[in-house]
Amino acid sequence: MTCPWDSFTRAPAEFCEASLCGWIRQPANTWSNIGFLIAGAVILLRARREDARHLRGLGYVAIATGVGSAFFHASETLFGRFLDWAGMYLGASYMLSVNLRRWLLWPRRRIRFVYWVSFILLMALMVPPAYRHPSVYYILETSFCCVVLEVILFIKQRRTTSYPWLAAYWLTFLLAFGLWQLDVRRILCDPGNHWISGHAAWHLLDALALYFLFRFYQQFRSLRYDEEKRVPVPL
Repeated sequence: MTCPWDSFTRAPAEFCEASLCGWIRQPANTWSNIGFLIAGAVILLRARREDARHLRGLGYVAIATGVGSAFFHASETLFGRFLDWAGMYLGASYMLSVNLRRWLLWPRRRIRFVYWVSFILLMALMVPPAYRHPSVYYILETSFCCVVLEVILFIKQRRTTSYPWLAAYWLTFLLAFGLWQLDVRRILCDPGNHWISGHAAWHLLDALALYFLFRFYQQFRSLRYDEEKRVPVPL
């Protein structure tokens, strides 16, 4: 039997949900990306209404993540895999850039340079098959872009920073990551369930975590563009 995506270079997903022979090979892992689209739309709407347009980039990142991940799980192609990684690394580069701006107050041009160079380098790492593993994403996002830089910022700015939204982000992200691991390790696994899966739950919860991150970043005036002082905005 010939399936719709068979003429493309394949990149089978490693998750629990069984793949179907159709235009949507993994329905649960595909539809659940609607969470990123909703989160992105809400972030863009709030950014416009609440004088936070400097953070609208995170909304675009959420939408790009949802589109790339949905295409990958629908097709299980190598091209889709790269789109999936692109969404993840756009997010990692965004957090890196924002946290560097909060810490070092670099100008807009330098922040944008860091953003795009880091994204390109991360994507380049995915070209050699040996590096095509999500552990690269875990290490970069959780260990450096978030943890290391946030610890530095906590030491320097804890008296002027409110952390409940960041705590909500981490609780949601870690729960989502736990479900991802239970799914990929086949501990919480029903291959025939095409409505919901551990990885689908990861998509929905990680999208919620991005919204919490947006709310956390809203408090920082250093991320705004101040024309008089010429304070640039990241992205």
